[in-house]
Amino acid sequence: MTTSDGESKQDEVTITSSELRELRRVYDFFCNLADKVKITDLLEPAEERLKLLNGPEMAEEDPETKEIEIMGLECDIEKYRALLDEIKDRDQQVVRPQDVAAMLKKLGKKTSKRDVLEMIWEADEKLDGVIDWDEMCLNFQRNIHDKTGLEPSSFYNLVQFEIYDANNNGRVSIDECMNMLYARYGREVMESKISVLFSTGGKAIKEEGKEGGEINFASYVEAVEKTQMQLFNASELGRTIADKKKRKVDPNRKK
Repeated sequence: MTTSDGESKQDEVTITSSELRELRRVYDFFCNLADKVKITDLLEPAEERLKLLNGPEMAEEDPETKEIEIMGLECDIEKYRALLDEIKDRDQQVVRPQDVAAMLKKLGKKTSKRDVLEMIWEADEKLDGVIDWDEMCLNFQRNIHDKTGLEPSSFYNLVQFEIYDANNNGRVSIDECMNMLYARYGREVMESKISVLFSTGGKAIKEEGKEGGEINFASYVEAVEKTQMQLFNASELGRTIADKKKRKVDPNRKK
């Protein structure tokens, strides 16, 4: 939460232009996603089938039969695209619980309804059960400014992953991360963060192949949650709690 106009403006300038642009891309993608997925699940197979029918693989098929199927597919594709346009043109463009659930399913993440609602709660300042553009920006600002590791970040982690996943293939590559991280932190910190995300078991980064040059959402969350815990442990509160635990173990330890 901002406490003054001055602070609000200060927060705004800390979001780079590339981050703001990508944040808007992700927001537009998330809005009404559950409804869009139902249509794209029909559209994409139809487009693939049409491409096959028009390709050399089907050159020997009966032309008349093929033409009838092509006409039917073209009609279906036009209808599906019109439905997608209708969804994108809705007056209410917000991120709903079912949209977050659809995105997590797309990324192969099994999440309970309760967990999804908690993710919405993290950004839902108006308590209306959905996330609008202003709320998404505020949630993003709070998390990039968090110095304690205490800011609820499950929704932010999902958004940040999608910001990095520029080609929307469900995986994040080193190349996709580098530009965004460099713009925010500079080369030295960028290299450190790349190492945290993509190193495995303390081994050097491999920049080729999906297991080295790319990570999935589960691996990404594991890495950033580990970083968040380190941030908390280094905070004043984290050190205080650690000190209290040590005193329990050693009651004679000097205060």
